[in-house]
Amino acid sequence: MGRVTVEHNAAVVHEPDLPGNQGRLALAMLAVEHKHPVGRDEIADELWPDQLPRSWETALRAVISKVRSCLAGAGLTPDLIANAFGCYQLRLDSCWPDPGWLDLEAASESLHTAETQLARGDAAAAAVSATLTCLICSRPFLRGTYSPWTLRQRDRIAAMHVEARECLADAHASAGEFALSARAAESALMLDPYRDTLYQRLIRSRALSGDRMAAASVFARYRDLMIRELGVQPTAETVAAFRESVIEPVQGT
Repeated sequence: MGRVTVEHNAAVVHEPDLPGNQGRLALAMLAVEHKHPVGRDEIADELWPDQLPRSWETALRAVISKVRSCLAGAGLTPDLIANAFGCYQLRLDSCWPDPGWLDLEAASESLHTAETQLARGDAAAAAVSATLTCLICSRPFLRGTYSPWTLRQRDRIAAMHVEARECLADAHASAGEFALSARAAESALMLDPYRDTLYQRLIRSRALSGDRMAAASVFARYRDLMIRELGVQPTAETVAAFRESVIEPVQGT
């Protein structure tokens, strides 16, 4: 996420050191998919999406060779990128003395940890873990590249970011920090403005923070969006959240 960077001990390979956008994309693809081999044809289709060069296998070998040379400049062994049976694989487990670390994997693992911590009732720890995922996913992925594989990864990262923001909103609510919960829910809605559960969390958090008018405004915004953009009525769960948080407390006064 952010600029593609390789760090090994005190050595750093910066994005401009890589062999152009093709080297950058190839390295990123091998890094994200490092748990399994990637076919040469799959990589080539991403590097040359419009039309493969006549000698694309030779061209691909040249790109991978240049990437290997860049990694060797950071003291990494050339066999970090293995080649067998028409596939390439970035072998992070070959890094010494510790296995390689990838920020995108750290984001995924932190989200899983956050959801587990929240389920166990440790809201404070869940908020920390979810925040780490949000920080990583907030950075751009391969800016300026629009290959099919890159777009699929961006969709996956965006979905993970929304889940982390929602988990953060739920964690703050569980800790009684309803203003922070509402802020996290609003941030998540900027990423996914059609997510019903986020509106439910936002309505409840606004009301529990003492601002039932704001909670009512959130429901009105949601209802108008559903009818105008999707042609559907609000879900029963969101209506229930509105009634429980806004209507019933007013009727009970």
